[in-house]
Amino acid sequence: MMPPVSMNTALFLDIDGTLLDLARTPDRVKVPAELLRALERIAHELQGALAFVSGRSLESIDKLFAPFKPAAIGAHGGEIRGLDGAVARTAPLSDAVRNVFTGLAEHVPGLLLEDKACALALHYRLAPEARPVLEAAMEKHARLFEAEKIHILHGKAVIEARPLGIDKGSAVIKLARQKPFAGRAVLFGGDDTTDLDVFRILPKLGGRGFSVGKHFPGAEHVFDTPRAVRQWLVRLAKDGVAEAGAR
Repeated sequence: MMPPVSMNTALFLDIDGTLLDLARTPDRVKVPAELLRALERIAHELQGALAFVSGRSLESIDKLFAPFKPAAIGAHGGEIRGLDGAVARTAPLSDAVRNVFTGLAEHVPGLLLEDKACALALHYRLAPEARPVLEAAMEKHARLFEAEKIHILHGKAVIEARPLGIDKGSAVIKLARQKPFAGRAVLFGGDDTTDLDVFRILPKLGGRGFSVGKHFPGAEHVFDTPRAVRQWLVRLAKDGVAEAGAR
C-alpha cells in the first residue's frame, strides 16, 4: 500500500527512472507539462517541503524542470540546495581521477561523459558492449581510486566516481534537518542502486519509501513504471495532499 501523503510530509523524489522514463542519453528525457504542474501544486501545499534527489547536477535538474526550482540534491549528494537557494558543494575530483574517465570517454566509442565537477559519470546506454571494458578499467585503477578516496558506483548503464562519504542518504539527512523539511514525515521514492543509500537511512528518519520497477529493502510500495508514479502525483495534486492517501 502506498504510504499516505499529508500536510506534514516531506517528499523526496529521485528523477530518472522514478519520475521520468529513461532515455538513450540524459539530455533526451522529457518532463510532461502535467507532471510539472502537479509538482508545483504539491510543493505549494507542502509549503516547499518537496525536493529532488538525483545523480544529475543541479544545473541539469533546473534546466529540466524550469521554471520550477525547489530544494534539490544533485550529483548523488555532492550538491545540496536548500529551499532558500543556498548551495553546499563538495570539492571537485582530482585530475588523476578525471584523467581516467576522460581517457575512457575519448577512446571507447559510444560513451558519454557527464562532468559534475564533484562527480564523474560514464554513460554506456549507447554502447552496452563497452561494459566489460569499463569494469576492467575500474578494477585496473582501483588503487588510485582508493588513494583518492573515491567510490565507484555502478548504476543503470552508468559507472560513476564520487568521493567516499558522499551519497544520497547522507544528503537527505542533512536536508531533512533544514526548514521546511525538519520535523516532517519523510517519504522517498527511487528506482536504482544509487537510491539504496536513502532507503537504508529511512528508519533513522522515521521515514517511508516507495520504489519503481522492483522492490528495494525499505520500500513499502512498488510502482511498475515512472508513468504510474506520474499518474499518482497528478491525482495527489488534484485531490490535495491533506486528503490523499493510498489509492
